[in-house]
Amino acid sequence: MNNKYKRKSLKKTALKILMIPLLIILSFFAIKAGIAIGNLVYNMDAGFVERIDTENFKTAINASLPIINTIYNSGNISVSVSGEIKSIVKAIFNFDLNSPLTILNVQSPLFLSYYNKEFKEKLAQQDQTPVPQATPSPAGSTPEASMTVSSPTPEAPALTPDVKVSPTPGDGPISYAVYEEKEDEEKDESDIVKKDKIEIHNYTSFKINLEQLLKEPFKINFDKKGPKVLIYQTHTSESFVLKEKDLGKKGLANYNTDPQYNVVRVGDELTKNLKKYGIDVLHNGTVHDSNFNSSYSASLKTIQKYVKSYPSLKIMFDIHRDGLANGQKLRVVTTVKGKNAAQIMFVVGTNGNGLPHPNWRENLKFAIALQQVLNEKYPGLTRPIWISKNRYNQQITNNSLIIEIGGDGNLLSECLESTKYLAEAVNIVINRK
Repeated sequence: MNNKYKRKSLKKTALKILMIPLLIILSFFAIKAGIAIGNLVYNMDAGFVERIDTENFKTAINASLPIINTIYNSGNISVSVSGEIKSIVKAIFNFDLNSPLTILNVQSPLFLSYYNKEFKEKLAQQDQTPVPQATPSPAGSTPEASMTVSSPTPEAPALTPDVKVSPTPGDGPISYAVYEEKEDEEKDESDIVKKDKIEIHNYTSFKINLEQLLKEPFKINFDKKGPKVLIYQTHTSESFVLKEKDLGKKGLANYNTDPQYNVVRVGDELTKNLKKYGIDVLHNGTVHDSNFNSSYSASLKTIQKYVKSYPSLKIMFDIHRDGLANGQKLRVVTTVKGKNAAQIMFVVGTNGNGLPHPNWRENLKFAIALQQVLNEKYPGLTRPIWISKNRYNQQITNNSLIIEIGGDGNLLSECLESTKYLAEAVNIVINRK
C-alpha cells in the first residue's frame, strides 16, 4: 500500500515538473501569436483602429478615476486639487502660492510695510497715467452702462504672434481685453454696421455685409462623440468688484490670482449652466497670464492640446472682462428679470494683420446668431460685436469667440448672473434645425 502511494506521489511530482517547461513553451507561443495578431490589426488598411470609440473609453476612465478629469480640466475650481491645496495653504499660512510677494510679506514685517506703502503708491501712480477717454455706449443702454469701449491700459499688453501692439498705445477706442494696435480707429459711422438690432463695430479693412450674413443659414455639425465646447481664459487673473459697497471706488485691484474671484469663476459658472442643457462642455482653468506678455501664446498651447485630445470639440469660448485704464472702473450692467446682469460683448478676430485665418466669417456668423437670440429674449444684455484685425487663437477651429462678460467695475455676482442667459442662447443656437 505504501509502495503504491509512493509511486502515485512520484507521478504527480514528475507531472508537475513536466508542466513547467510546457507552460513556458505555451506562454511563448501565446505571446508570439498575440504580437502577430496585434501587428496584423494595426497594419490593416480597413481603418479598424481608427474606428475604435475612444470617447467611450475616456468617459469610462474619467468616471472610474475622477482625479484624472479634475487635474486635466483644472478649471473646475470647486474640485480642483491644486486649487484646494492653495486655498488650504493660504488659510493656514496667509500667503498665496502664486504670489511670491505675499510669501515675503509673511516672513518679513519690513517687506510687508514696503508693500502696503511705497509699492502700492507706485501702482496707484501707474493707474493714473492719462489715456484717451472712452466713447459713449450705443443708444438705449442703461445709465450704468454709459461707458462701453475703453482705451488700452498702461499695464503690459499681450505681445504675441497674433497680437500687434502699438509702441504708443491709445490711438483710439479699444477693448481692454483685446490689446491691439488701433491706428486710425476713431469711432465713426463708417466703422459701425447695423441691421435688425444687430450692431457691429468693425476695426478692420474688411467690408461687412451684415444683410447677407443674416440671410446665410448657420448650423454647427456635431459629427463626433465627446465634448462639444471648450471654455478657457487667456487673461486668467482678470477680476471684478466683490462687494456692493465698493462699487465706484478707485484703487481696487484689477487682478486676482484666486480662481474663485476672477474670470475662471465666470467660466466655471458658464460651464455649469451649459451642462444644465445637456451640453458636453470642458472648462480649463490653466493660468495663462503669469507672464502677461505671452498670454495668448500660452493659451494657444492649451487649446491645441485639447483639440488633439478631443477632436469632437466644435466651440471654443475665451472668457474675459472689459475695463478702463484711467483709474476708473468700468461697469456695464442691465436688468434682466429684476436682477442686475453684466453686459456681454463678442469679440471676433480676423486675418487683418496678415496672419492666416481664412474662416473668420464663420466665427462672426456664430456671434451674430448668439446676439440675435440674446437681443430677442433679453434686450440690452449685449454690447456691439467687436471685429478685430488680430486672430486671438480663433483660427484653431470655427465657432471660436472671445466673450467679454462685464468689466472690472462689475460685481462678480452680476457676471455670474449673465452666464445663465448666455448658456440659454448657446443652447438655442446649437440646437437649431
